[in-house]
Amino acid sequence: MSFKESASSFAARMKLGPHHAIERFGVITACFTVTFAMLLAGTITSAASNNRARLDETALYTTSFTTSRTELSGDVEGVYTNSEGTRALVLMRFRDSDSGSFSADAANYQAFLTGSNERLDTQALETNITGSIVVFGSTGYLGVVLDSDAPFAKQILNLTLRANSELVYTEDAGRELREDLRDDGSFAEFDQWRLFLNPGAGGVEEAASLDEGRVDPAALYYELVLSEEERAVREVMEAQLLEMGSYLNRIAEYEGEMGRVNVDGVFIEPPAVPVQIDGDAITGQAADEDTESTLELETDWVHPRGYDFDWRSGTVEDGYLDEIMPADETSYITFLNEKAQAEDEEGSQFSANDIEWLLTDGNDLKDYGRSQQAMEPLTDIMNNTTQAYQEYYRIKNAYQVDSYNDLLELEVLLRGVDSAGSVNSDEEVLLTY
Repeated sequence: MSFKESASSFAARMKLGPHHAIERFGVITACFTVTFAMLLAGTITSAASNNRARLDETALYTTSFTTSRTELSGDVEGVYTNSEGTRALVLMRFRDSDSGSFSADAANYQAFLTGSNERLDTQALETNITGSIVVFGSTGYLGVVLDSDAPFAKQILNLTLRANSELVYTEDAGRELREDLRDDGSFAEFDQWRLFLNPGAGGVEEAASLDEGRVDPAALYYELVLSEEERAVREVMEAQLLEMGSYLNRIAEYEGEMGRVNVDGVFIEPPAVPVQIDGDAITGQAADEDTESTLELETDWVHPRGYDFDWRSGTVEDGYLDEIMPADETSYITFLNEKAQAEDEEGSQFSANDIEWLLTDGNDLKDYGRSQQAMEPLTDIMNNTTQAYQEYYRIKNAYQVDSYNDLLELEVLLRGVDSAGSVNSDEEVLLTY
């Protein structure tokens, strides 16, 4: 059989001839239809799966807010739960906290809670939830604590906050609402904002302070806000200790050079070490993979406005002030104020120009200046040592005055939250629907 005859026979069997065009069209159309249906089903399944994954993993859907009438703005710092997943805190912070534009009394706030889906349709809550509102004094931080009778379901919660005390006058307040708020007249009548969160989502950060029976503003504020700031201060102090150690090593190196380097048999007479530096040492070991740092500054000189207590053995939460205040001092405010206003004692200010640089031949090295290149080996030692003294003194002051004060300021802030923080746990503070 020829190739042409074979091709004709195959075409006839597969109905590829002109007489079967309609049949072929039907088959092709059916194939496309089935393929499209399979792709559509796969897409729908994938989308549903992705939506469920987002619901399972997303704890916070709203990261910022603006109140409806006074137009105060803020950020949602995070959502936290206790170890059992039955208590949650949504933490917020007003950006205008320094202007006194919001109430610092939790009694002036109210909340409303309902369930929601990703299309923002209202749904019934899947667990019974009660709550309270906590205000962390005048820091700008505010939180809503939600207590569930069972671990939170993986459900989006629609939370509306209402400030019943308006401290800011805004012309035309409530008249120009965002489009998504216009269906609820309460946003025009009251100063409100709305958040969406999911405390039942996987990976929500736990807060040990939420395991306590009562809501403690100071404990929450320390764990969720101040502990991170304290860690940052400690990292700065650790770096300062390492840097001071490097400059002390330089100073020791240059002092050794004074006994070795000479010009025509003339050496530098080692100058008196400034009192602000004399005898200082960095002891202990830097941190490694297995151990924490034990570095500390040993010194006989403390800046009049600085401190030298053992900051490693305590924390801002435990407090330092009670240990460092004089026995006859009863007010930490007075103590800190007097410390900040302390006058420089005689000799407390260090200037590199005050150091005498005498030579073994009785001449003053400074008299040579740059006029004699032959003296350059000695002037280099003088300049390097002077610079090391100056830099060490600068870092030591930053360590003793600035960094120590940063720690104490955090403690003062925490004491303020402890005394001025408020919790509203009235039955009507959180209404669910």
